[in-house]
Amino acid sequence: MAQHMFSTLGDTADRKLHALADISREKLEEIKKKSLGDLYRDTKGWVRHNPGKTLAGAVTAGILIGWFLRRRR
Repeated sequence: MAQHMFSTLGDTADRKLHALADISREKLEEIKKKSLGDLYRDTKGWVRHNPGKTLAGAVTAGILIGWFLRRRR
């Protein structure tokens, strides 16, 4: 029973991972087709519409960079 459950869970994770890979590939192709100006405008618009996520990402990046630099000493 447990083996079947883990097998089913693995199959579900595998399908979701493949779907994520497909979506990521499509997004990358869309990004490749855009100019730098378009990417800048899109990013600026996203930041304006998602200030909380932007701040959380900046804080996370700062913590990770600080942790990495402190660890190198």
